[in-house]
Amino acid sequence: MTKRMKRAAAAFLALTMLTGTAASASDALGHDIHSGGVGLAPGTGVDFDIFWSDTYSDLRTENYLSYAPSRDVIPTMAYGWYLTSRDTLTGMAKRLEDQGKRVVGGINGGYYSFSTGAPDGIVISDGVLRSAPSADSASGSGGWYWGIGFQEDGSAFIGQPKISIRATFHGAAHSVTGGLNKVRGETNGYVLLNSDFATTTQNTSPGVDVILTPVTTNVGQTVAREDGIQLTQSDAPTVMGRMSFTVDKVQDSSSAIAIPAGKYVLTVNNKSGAASTSALKALSPGDTVDIDFTSPDSRWADAVEATGAPSRLVKDGAVDSASFSGDSNAKTRRARTAIGIKPDGTVLFYTIDGEQSGYSVGCTLQQVAMRLIELGCTEAVALDGGGSTTLGATYPGQSTLGVVNKPSGGSQRSNSTALFLTTTLSATGTLGSYYVKPSDAMVLSGSSVQLSATPLDTAYYPMTSSEPVDWYIQNGDGIVTADGLFTAGSESGTTQVTAASGKVSGTTTMTVVKTPQTITVSNAATGKTVTSLDAAPKQQVDLKASATYRKLALVSQDTSYTWTCTPAVGTIDPNGVFTAASSAASGSITVSAGGKSISIPVSIAGHTRGLENFEEGVSAFSSTSSASLSVETAQSYVKYGRQSARLTYDVSSGSVRVDSALELADGETQLSLWVYGDRSGNVLSAQFTGSDGEQSVPLTALDFSGWKAVSVPIPAGASTLSGIGVTGGGSTPTGTVWLDQLATANQQVTDTTAPTVTVKRSGTQLTASVSDNLTKYVPASYVTVTYDGKAIDKTWNAGTASLTATLPASEGKAHRITVTASDAAGNLARSSVDIAPDADYANVFADMDGHWGAKAASYLYTSGVTSGTGEAGSTLTYAPDRNITRGEFFALTARWLGLDLDQYAGTALPFADADQAPAWALPEIRAMYALGILSGSESGGKLYLNAGANISRVEVMTILGRTQAKGYPTPALTASDASSVPAWAADYVRSLVGQGVVSGYGGKISPNKTITRAEVAAMLYAMD
Repeated sequence: MTKRMKRAAAAFLALTMLTGTAASASDALGHDIHSGGVGLAPGTGVDFDIFWSDTYSDLRTENYLSYAPSRDVIPTMAYGWYLTSRDTLTGMAKRLEDQGKRVVGGINGGYYSFSTGAPDGIVISDGVLRSAPSADSASGSGGWYWGIGFQEDGSAFIGQPKISIRATFHGAAHSVTGGLNKVRGETNGYVLLNSDFATTTQNTSPGVDVILTPVTTNVGQTVAREDGIQLTQSDAPTVMGRMSFTVDKVQDSSSAIAIPAGKYVLTVNNKSGAASTSALKALSPGDTVDIDFTSPDSRWADAVEATGAPSRLVKDGAVDSASFSGDSNAKTRRARTAIGIKPDGTVLFYTIDGEQSGYSVGCTLQQVAMRLIELGCTEAVALDGGGSTTLGATYPGQSTLGVVNKPSGGSQRSNSTALFLTTTLSATGTLGSYYVKPSDAMVLSGSSVQLSATPLDTAYYPMTSSEPVDWYIQNGDGIVTADGLFTAGSESGTTQVTAASGKVSGTTTMTVVKTPQTITVSNAATGKTVTSLDAAPKQQVDLKASATYRKLALVSQDTSYTWTCTPAVGTIDPNGVFTAASSAASGSITVSAGGKSISIPVSIAGHTRGLENFEEGVSAFSSTSSASLSVETAQSYVKYGRQSARLTYDVSSGSVRVDSALELADGETQLSLWVYGDRSGNVLSAQFTGSDGEQSVPLTALDFSGWKAVSVPIPAGASTLSGIGVTGGGSTPTGTVWLDQLATANQQVTDTTAPTVTVKRSGTQLTASVSDNLTKYVPASYVTVTYDGKAIDKTWNAGTASLTATLPASEGKAHRITVTASDAAGNLARSSVDIAPDADYANVFADMDGHWGAKAASYLYTSGVTSGTGEAGSTLTYAPDRNITRGEFFALTARWLGLDLDQYAGTALPFADADQAPAWALPEIRAMYALGILSGSESGGKLYLNAGANISRVEVMTILGRTQAKGYPTPALTASDASSVPAWAADYVRSLVGQGVVSGYGGKISPNKTITRAEVAAMLYAMD
């Protein structure tokens, strides 16, 4: 088909709201923003309108079914399996669909009892009176309750049924004041029940039950009552009808009894009085009982479907405030359901949603009445609202009813009754209309929407048709191609787009917005909102823009916006694809549409990416007899963290290597690592594999000793680090070197800034996030979670650099949770949250009431690190202000580390005074020495332990520093006595200061002073 494009000027139907004038489409609900509708069946459709309320700065959304009475589509009342068994709107519709009916649409019914499910008002279906309150009750709703009835031709009327139910037996008339199929109360008199009500009477207290069998002779005959009222003999309850029964059984019942199939139960509570109960007890099996159902309004005799309504909203085209002034919810803003009738007989099944900010805030009954008058109704009643409000429809091409509105409870409520529109029309095969999809849209100027037209027959069933479809703009601005691609014009307004074939057509409504109120940008790959952009040099990011008007999303494409960026940061194309500059820069990206714009700060910088830090071993590499990689834990040979890799090699026969298969991320151009050389003169190299095969790149000549940072370019096209090798040529063919912190980068960068760790706890749920100035990808192995110093499981999302963990249920003790993270360069950071102890564990030591160190010391006690001082069985004390001895400190630290002391039982101690150490501390001292944490002090050529001597603050800081992973910040010491810190201890002191473990007193570190037991407890607590 040749493409044709048709254009029409926006001469009319422009929305006054969108063009900036103050006119309102609805005095009841606010400014009209958007509307649409779909035909569902002959004479029946579903419409919606969205309004903006200036009063609440929010939206209101209404949906309503419009129904022109006919015999093709008929109103149909429904309820659950019984009147007291509630069901959702779609659940009730499903039962009708199972009966072979096509459910066109429906809404929830009238009020009902939340406790029993029984409807409050009248219910008629298939011409049978299913439930009715009695107009003769002094306390019930039968005298004032409203209803809407539908006659056989589908026409509707509104009135007050005022059903009187009278039972006549033994020559006397008795009012059935409790109604038909209503829950029996204590004093509401007689109630008539049948199997429409439930399987049982649901009575909960003693009373009299009379089981009745209907008499079906003389059905259809006219009966003249003694008061002149003409009744029709019936075999089911009908308005202006009489049912005759014979008594089966009379019984006293203490609670509920079964309602036999096909039978009725006339029941009364004993508390209704002796006169009522005695009259029933006087009945005998075989006696006759006549029950009449009358109304002063003859229209109810012709009603084939009806539902009760608590109040009338509109009378003779005016708001009937007096009818609903007594409703306690009348003035609240909530969801509402109502039915209105127009002078031409058209019926509106109306809903407006509520209690959902950003979608619909609801309205009062007064506003609903006003709105129905605006829609042309001259009569209207309210139905149940709030969470019950539900409207459904079966759109063309669908086989089941779906919910159209958004119930305020978040999902459909199971209600007592519902009113549907159903049809038994079959497909006709005669083209009747087109269903244009989408049936409506809010579109940003210049944006496009692909439309489609489904041919429907005259019964609204989809069909195939060979007729060519012509697209054109019926009203408004824009263009539409021959294949249905609509592009919005440049001005705000409403555009109607029509698909037609001859005289058969279908229309959709496009609301065009020129100036949005918000513009949002997201990353097209991740869907995340972008408020600032940190990009790597030459990185490409696909950005997606979206817009809203009055909180409503607008259809748009990236080309609907104007994209610009600061030239220094890169370029951006009309589709929002940003390409970063090749070097560091800062600037912004600006996105605009219709005079509205937003700017996004942009920073172009290099990044690093963790490849292997060896903290979980060397399993990524395979060893051979001539090149072996193993784990190293000795601190001298660890650059970052707690472990490095020891590479032992023999190049007597030439080059050797350890193989690996570490994948390289796209865009990485540099490989970096730390190397501890052996002065052999041999050459360390890296092997890379890619599309061009394997390439070997020299890393460094091993002509040095100690740690050295190495960085080399990654060959173009390389996808894998496939090995690390050594090539001979030096002074010796054998040697050992150490490797640590393999990382990649997108350019030559140096990273000395620790990451930022943020931790939050809610109950037993822990969440944390990690961010870093250069590291853009943090593997799970780079992050740990500890609970009282012991690692626990976590769930890590590398894409968002966030974790979750489930903590043990608290037993009332203090606990400390710490998240530690490393960046790709090995810089470490940590953050902790505490679980406060209950009063029983806040302070366990008798000598620490009110002491600043009570929290830390009690934590160490409940964690099993210390048992305090004093004899076993005596009062528990800690001696917080006494200086701690070296032996006590060594033992306390070993327990805090959680060491397995049995592993070190055979360790020989080199200390000349080892025999003077207390026996209770020797296992811990052996372990501390074996791990290199404790080295002793030299005097006269001998090593001494000095277990009974006091220990200085700087010695404590040094020993605790040795227990820590390497890589924490080591800021310059600013304390006034920083010069007193010995050089051998400076790195450890700076590390503890960087972690916040040591802060000093009065601006001093006091390194050479002795340290108390409370001060040690505080340090250990801070490090957990």
